[in-house]
Amino acid sequence: MKRMVLPVILVLICLSLVFVSAINLELYSKPVQNSVIVDINEPALFTLHVKSLGEADVFELYSLVGIDITPKQFSLGAGESKDISISVMPQDFLRSKEDIPITFVYKIKDSKGNIIEQSLSINIIGLDSSFTIQPESINPKSESITVTMKNNLNYEFKDMKVVMESAFFDYKDTFTLAPKEVKSIVIPLDKEKTSKLQAGNYLMDTEINYKNKRTMIQNQMNFVEQEDIETVETNSGVIIRKAEISKKNIGNIKKSVSVTVERNLVSYLFTTINQDPSRSEFNGLNRVYIWEKDLSPGEELNVRATTNWLYPLIILLLIVSGGVLIRKSLYTDVILRKKVSFIKTKGGEFALKISIVVKAKRFIERIKITDRLPHIVELYDKFGAVKPDVVDRKNKRLEWNIEAMNESESRIFSYIIFSKIGVVGTFELPNAYAVYEREGELKEVFSNKSYYVNEPKKDGVKK
Repeated sequence: MKRMVLPVILVLICLSLVFVSAINLELYSKPVQNSVIVDINEPALFTLHVKSLGEADVFELYSLVGIDITPKQFSLGAGESKDISISVMPQDFLRSKEDIPITFVYKIKDSKGNIIEQSLSINIIGLDSSFTIQPESINPKSESITVTMKNNLNYEFKDMKVVMESAFFDYKDTFTLAPKEVKSIVIPLDKEKTSKLQAGNYLMDTEINYKNKRTMIQNQMNFVEQEDIETVETNSGVIIRKAEISKKNIGNIKKSVSVTVERNLVSYLFTTINQDPSRSEFNGLNRVYIWEKDLSPGEELNVRATTNWLYPLIILLLIVSGGVLIRKSLYTDVILRKKVSFIKTKGGEFALKISIVVKAKRFIERIKITDRLPHIVELYDKFGAVKPDVVDRKNKRLEWNIEAMNESESRIFSYIIFSKIGVVGTFELPNAYAVYEREGELKEVFSNKSYYVNEPKKDGVKK
């Protein structure tokens, strides 16, 4: 009997010692923000719920593994419940363990030296790990890009400066990100830059400045493949006909294009082009020009063909004029030419000798040649070999009558005019004309225009 009583007494003594040494607390923790942002010395935050199941006491809060916990102590009344906000900051030798979760043991000790142990888990991160940045995919027709910026922490980043740069845009702004907030940033694209870039992945750099600390985050953005060729054709003009064809690569991948211009056998002779074609060939009676080129994004092929119908019109006019002259030369019965030459006089008057040459190309008869004098001149009494048949001084008219002229026969009639009034500049004389009969038909022919230019010399002597 005594042997059974002794072990029971020993067990009761041990149990009493355990209850005396333990802390009579109800305890659990809840993370508020369990990440330590080492760049800005921002601690992790927890809410510690404690309830006294015994007497009032003052308790110490600490860790022995290189973790600083604030506050270091707290008090509880008998039966009191309390939520305590604690901050957790690892010491320097632990701060290098970024992005590695750490679970550590902390202790609570009462005034009697009794200790209770609990564990907490924290993340040690840099400022760059506090955010998730995601740009959307874009294509050549996109006018803007939406970049999503997420605050990964239960922490407010107030007045944060953000700069984003890429091959497509530049952006900067200052704003606040609330805890766990997701912000959509809409950024206009630089269309001039976009039009020249090929499809693929491009880097986007984000610089974040917060509390005098700076970090860089790099992301990839996708420029989606898209084929797109813009073609513009314009035609203008009637006599000078201009055709312009432009093909521009407004996609983001290299693309082969071709331009074809076709002209008939006549128009191609008068067509000029702004650049040599890749090749040219005949298609029946038409000439075909072909340009081929590989266009990079933003590059264009401009072809301009100008057909100048002035050239054939001028050629046609020359042919017609030449034909008229040839016809006139071949079919004219008589040629009448008027010539003028200057004559020096003793008195210094202005005097001119007028000669009329008549050449028959065929037999003609009953010919009357008439010439008129300008009003400011007078007729000199002496004439050439043949005196006029009619001298009308009042109306300033001269006439010569010829009975007939044989083929290739020539006659020359001349007279002199003068003026006491000085003449300066161009002195034009009226056309002479002849009326004749050819095979019973009455015809008329006029001479060429004749004039004399009289210009004074610098020393006052007339030329």
